[in-house]
Amino acid sequence: MNSRLDPREDGDVVRELQTHFEDEIEELCEAGFSDREAVDMATRRFGSARDIGRELYEVYSGGTWLQALLAGVPHLLIALTFALHLWRTSYWLIFVSLVIGGVTLYAWRRGRPGWFYSWLGYFSMVSLAVAFLVIFVAERVLPPLVLGNNALWVVIVVYVGVALCLMGYIVIRVVRRDWLFASLMLLPFPVLFVWFVALERDMGLMDYPRHGFQGGDLEVAFTFLALGGVSAAFIRLKQRHLKVGILSIGTLFILAMIWRFTENGFHPVICFLLALFLTILVMSPAVLQCRVRRWREEVEASDRALPEKVWERQ
Repeated sequence: MNSRLDPREDGDVVRELQTHFEDEIEELCEAGFSDREAVDMATRRFGSARDIGRELYEVYSGGTWLQALLAGVPHLLIALTFALHLWRTSYWLIFVSLVIGGVTLYAWRRGRPGWFYSWLGYFSMVSLAVAFLVIFVAERVLPPLVLGNNALWVVIVVYVGVALCLMGYIVIRVVRRDWLFASLMLLPFPVLFVWFVALERDMGLMDYPRHGFQGGDLEVAFTFLALGGVSAAFIRLKQRHLKVGILSIGTLFILAMIWRFTENGFHPVICFLLALFLTILVMSPAVLQCRVRRWREEVEASDRALPEKVWERQ
């Protein structure tokens, strides 16, 4: 049974189920059934493991308003950064990075509650940015004899390798619990990607900070405010299909906001196809979870079959 619950709640839920199951068996035994018959009847009354897992998920997965607020806070921090034009201030960026890193590590050690995955997405971005800065500084510091004329390509290759390894490790760890949390973690990535593409097409990313477009900052802030609303609604909802719906529809809506704000002249069909692709990308952890689960089942089956093969040879 995979209930996908908060790890801190798993033990309490299992103990509650065990107590209820034992009480059911005791009542059946008092009614005159044998121990074996009582166990069989109690098992049938409980239903399949899949049904129990789904019911437990719907009962325990809905977060409180405080948890929903915590899920939206990192998005609100980024929205505030753009709304007040604080992204030009290095001290504020360092402060936000430290807050994101501290809260993420604290929540990781406290059992990884549902709201933690919103922070984890931005923590991944900060980690990638730090990795890029380290590699960039190394490229500047190392003597030309080490890297030669291909220094830029070496930096790019190393950075891409580090980024892919880091993101792959994080996503797989999250998917092992629930692919929906991996999708929640990846939610800001397509939004940032589309903003970069739109701004580069409109004015150029290098010209954006030079000209200081006040209206552009406010529009970016609105999209991250919407991301905070989507994350908060995700935490509050209980049914899985509603969580999937809020992530997919919310992603499409926010991407539409970006294109409406920028008016970059993209063909509507191209905009729709790109938005659909990015939405599928957010949902891609579902496929990864199926493959991870299948691989785990194959490994468990192989482990069970190994002692039998050894016994047959003996």
